[in-house]
Amino acid sequence: MSHIRDYSQLTLYLYNTLRILLLVAALYLLLGIYLRRRSLTKILNKLPGLKLKFYWIFGHIHLVLAWRFRKSQVSPHVYDFLFINGYMQIFMKENVTNIWQFYIPFITVYKADSVEMILNHSTQLKKAWFYDLLHPWLGLGLLTSYDTKWKSRRKMLTPAFHFNILHDFLPVMNKESSILVEVLKKHATEKYVEIVPLITKCSLDIICGTILGAEICAQTEANCPYLNALTKLSSAAFERMQRPWLWRYFVFQMTPIGRSFNQNLRTLQDFTSAVIAEKKKEKLEKKRKGETPVKEEDTDACHKLKKRALLDLLLDEHINNNSITETEIREEVDTFTFEGHDTTSIAICWSLYMIGLHPWVQDKIHEELDSIFCESNRDVTMDDIKDMKYLECVVKETMRLYPSVPAVAREITEDLEFQGKILPKGATCVVFTYFLHRDPEVFPNPEKFDPNRFLPENSAGRHPFAYVPFSAGPRNCIGQRFAMMEIKTVLSFVLRNYRVRSLDPRDKILVADEIILRPKNGLRIEIKPRNESPT
Repeated sequence: MSHIRDYSQLTLYLYNTLRILLLVAALYLLLGIYLRRRSLTKILNKLPGLKLKFYWIFGHIHLVLAWRFRKSQVSPHVYDFLFINGYMQIFMKENVTNIWQFYIPFITVYKADSVEMILNHSTQLKKAWFYDLLHPWLGLGLLTSYDTKWKSRRKMLTPAFHFNILHDFLPVMNKESSILVEVLKKHATEKYVEIVPLITKCSLDIICGTILGAEICAQTEANCPYLNALTKLSSAAFERMQRPWLWRYFVFQMTPIGRSFNQNLRTLQDFTSAVIAEKKKEKLEKKRKGETPVKEEDTDACHKLKKRALLDLLLDEHINNNSITETEIREEVDTFTFEGHDTTSIAICWSLYMIGLHPWVQDKIHEELDSIFCESNRDVTMDDIKDMKYLECVVKETMRLYPSVPAVAREITEDLEFQGKILPKGATCVVFTYFLHRDPEVFPNPEKFDPNRFLPENSAGRHPFAYVPFSAGPRNCIGQRFAMMEIKTVLSFVLRNYRVRSLDPRDKILVADEIILRPKNGLRIEIKPRNESPT
């Protein structure tokens, strides 16, 4: 009996000791959070913005909720954007302000010189913490990686966007743009068409054809599993970002939205993995037969190719140099598919919308396209792309007012001195492109749509970081030339065949920041043939 009593006492002693140790650890953790919070609050309260008591753990979220209550008839994604818009307008003249989302501090900058300091910094290269929420989908691809992995991956992928490679992508863009023209023909007799879904399908067909070298036929198939899965996956990822209680993955995956996310993720990854495996098999078979793979720098050989996808280049690195694994290839392919189709398609949609609001702009575009193509529906060439100078001004002005990605963010990894103040380590610095592009000192009468702002004589001397629709600095968009090629190709096909008229004025369009800057209720555009029998 004494042995049992001694064992029970020992168990009780160990249990109490463990409780004390856990309590001490919890108190130590809370003390660290308390001291860090107090230090951050003290520093950030020196910046313009609403002051915050360090013990108030909810940050400024009560203001957002109050705003939501007042705007209860509006979608949450819209009224969050309206709130940020109003808050930023108050402090825009200060160049910098801060706002807390729960316990997370955000610092925002508005002026070009400040934006340059953040985006062009040699060490502040880590994307903000919320990009980590994309890891289950995109892994540590080019968008989400940092430090040495990002640098090596960026170096590897840069040749994939060499002029000669982009040249090989043009046949895919021409083919899918031509299909879009036929799709739009079915809507030319209707009062209007909701343009966003149609352009999204076209852009996805282009990105899959150029990145994967695969056809998914989103434009022509009534039900495209890949498109459905990608749409639902993107929506679930954004919803997770908006709900702090879902930030922990083990919680997220137990919710209905998390289960839907995982189901659609499997659909995408199974498709991508199957394409990778098939193309790898083809390449290994060619290598076994002694066929020499084409290198990027081999200009003549590149031009002989009918079509060479980004996946081909990654597989060459995998097979010949073993510098990237199949899993990493899938991460990069998924990253480019996610980033490439949505951002570009919405830029095309906003461009068509703005062109449809300004008939005089559309007349000048038609005049330019007619001078290039002589009223022909032939394919676009690289020389044609260069000659679409006014169309490029229109696209740039559209992206000034409606940048596809309205904000980019960096995690501050070391204290930064800023105008005599400190931006503390651990805060998140946000560059709101949407407001940067509305700086009246750089763009007078900023809400006016004026493509002439981007004529060479009017752009000369403008601060290089005053206009950053593709971000800027070391982590700028690697595919921006690809994107402009696609935008101009698609628009040229549409506008050679149709005249567009936007039915809703700008003040009636509700804008939502869902990672991508979207029109919440779509864009209604009337489409009429320019010529009843285009040649």
